[in-house]
Amino acid sequence: MATFTDPSSKGQRTDHPEPRKRTAALGLSAEEAQRVRVAVRRVAAAVGGFKRLAVILEIPSTTLYHSINPQKGRPSGALAIRVAAVAKVPVEVILTGKLAVQPAVIGVAA
Repeated sequence: MATFTDPSSKGQRTDHPEPRKRTAALGLSAEEAQRVRVAVRRVAAAVGGFKRLAVILEIPSTTLYHSINPQKGRPSGALAIRVAAVAKVPVEVILTGKLAVQPAVIGVAA
């Protein structure tokens, strides 16, 4: 039976030599991230809590918790877009911090 002394020669390595970083152009600034966190809290309060918002956004509730916790994670642009869709406002409203969500009034005819 033949054995190889070095199974990975230089031309066949698949791992990248150093970890890749995400480009800063795709991320949110610190101010925008804070505004998204505030918007998530406000929208969650309007729809009935974080778990309900996570169900509406179709993401795990732990992902939502970690994205709004400054020590554990940072919200993404995709989360901002999805929260804006739930709040029925443009994304710019969330990123500028001008979101004012009114809770739904139940039992009142419009």
